[in-house]
Amino acid sequence: MQQYQYKKVVDPKENIRYGSISREEILYFTYDPAKEYPLRVETIGITHPDKKYFIERKHADYFIVEYVCRGEGYIHQNDRTYSVSDDCVYILQPGTKHKYGADEKRPYEKIWINFFSGIFADIFAAYGLSDQVVFPNSGCRPLFEELLAVAQESSDNDVVFLKISDILFRLVTTLAKRSKENARASHVAILVKDALDMAIYRKVTVEELTKELNVSKSQMTREFKKYFGATPYHYLLEKKVSVAKRLLSSTPMRVHEIAERLGFADEYYFSNIFKQKTGSSPRAYRLRKQSTPPLP
Repeated sequence: MQQYQYKKVVDPKENIRYGSISREEILYFTYDPAKEYPLRVETIGITHPDKKYFIERKHADYFIVEYVCRGEGYIHQNDRTYSVSDDCVYILQPGTKHKYGADEKRPYEKIWINFFSGIFADIFAAYGLSDQVVFPNSGCRPLFEELLAVAQESSDNDVVFLKISDILFRLVTTLAKRSKENARASHVAILVKDALDMAIYRKVTVEELTKELNVSKSQMTREFKKYFGATPYHYLLEKKVSVAKRLLSSTPMRVHEIAERLGFADEYYFSNIFKQKTGSSPRAYRLRKQSTPPLP
């Protein structure tokens, strides 16, 4: 696929705005205007890492389906912001207002397809994908590489639209399966969070939680970290330290009483954890809070 830079044509409605888009390889597809296609490919391409890359549309005319090979990026759509990274697929449907682009520190590389279709909105809805924009851990790179291979064969919709339709339908079923798996996984993460939130005032171990919830330690840790950004152990410590800060600043409880109340083995262990998390000892934290005048 040859290196190509977008032609910034006159846009009287100012529907689309670009950042830096010179590091893209794009193939435009031809079609017969007299024919109706169940799916008509507009473009297939690759975006190479460029920290200044973005595209903004006031109104999308076609489906935009993209796979992040590596790196990170963002999407703004319908007053929501999404982050995307390695192995993500994201789908932007026709009619949406959106902006997407590369992360400046770790700009992404992605493979993508833009296409028109009167039936794919119904297909996405039938498979429960209409309300989801980002699909993490998709495992879909081989399908996007197939798209690139087909694009190398021909740029004529009459030749390729059936092959592209087949690849996209397999993409839909793959994403639907992954979404169900992720829904089950997120259920595990929520159960773990609920159990941890109820364990703030008692001593509990990860092993005890695995028995209570009937899940393996590796599954519990993996799923919880995926959805909440920390291991169950560190999440619980953060919650306990947060409560300890409140108790130190608003009650006369002694440090050893707070340690006991929060289920720590002893005052020394509690003080050590508190200092690791806050940068000061419990006593120093209390003195600092007591000497800080309240806000007017």
